[in-house]
Amino acid sequence: MTLEMRPSCECCDADLPADAVGAVVCSFECTFCAGCAEHLERVCPNCGGELMPRPTRVGDALRRHPASSERVVSAGECPGPGYSGLAHADRAPEGLARHAERGSTERAALDALLDEVLAGTLSTVVDGRPWVVPMLFARDGDRILLHGSTGAGALRRVAAGAPAALTVVSVDGLVVAHTTFESSANYRSAVVHGELVTLTGADRTGALDRLSDRLLPGRTGEVRPMTRREEAATLAMALPITDGRWLLKARTGGPSAPEEDTGGAWCGVVPLRTVAGTPEPAPWAGDAPVPVSVQTLVGRWS
Repeated sequence: MTLEMRPSCECCDADLPADAVGAVVCSFECTFCAGCAEHLERVCPNCGGELMPRPTRVGDALRRHPASSERVVSAGECPGPGYSGLAHADRAPEGLARHAERGSTERAALDALLDEVLAGTLSTVVDGRPWVVPMLFARDGDRILLHGSTGAGALRRVAAGAPAALTVVSVDGLVVAHTTFESSANYRSAVVHGELVTLTGADRTGALDRLSDRLLPGRTGEVRPMTRREEAATLAMALPITDGRWLLKARTGGPSAPEEDTGGAWCGVVPLRTVAGTPEPAPWAGDAPVPVSVQTLVGRWS
């Protein structure tokens, strides 16, 4: 007997395609999105059973056994995807409580940082516990693209509708002051809040290509495309960049002038930057020339 594969969340009515991760079900197939499931503390409000990630149905299996088209929506009030209302689109993250002068609302500065930094830290809450993982990412206009394995249980639980935050930071230099207490760092950091959206179909394919080309510009044109099996094993997600739901902070310059005798202590700034080394070919690569994508990457970071 096959799963019914209901098409939507019973709480918020969000679409839950059969070939995409992000749906959770109880043993009677009551179906919810990941965000609403967390609000419900992963307990089905109908039968009291545990809500578990629903497996996907793709390709020929989906064509032979189509998903249900009947939408089931609970008559009860739905607070919306999220953890007990802690994060919603109408609630902006708190402002800077310390060194507010370092905060910036310039979207161009946020985009520049996201386009430069290669990896960030994705954070959310799963089963009432913090969940944090470093991830490669790419900015695509007004959204941030992320990817991972569909076999990652925790990632599957937060892939659709779960409130999350992506943190990125670039340490641009160490500020050496006359005391260790006064020393600091020059940096740029950003925290982007929002709900993750699972990408499917052509959007997923394009997002995965965008991620690859962001790391190795032009690499998708040098190798074969991903197979259907590879795409099915890869989870592609997007985190929207929404006004009022991101924070940008930066420090520049040298140490403050001391108001005491420094005893001749050296003060200043030690700049830091990421540098690409010489490409190292795999043992089986033979005499194959270094491709344009790798040359471009090295040129960018040299």
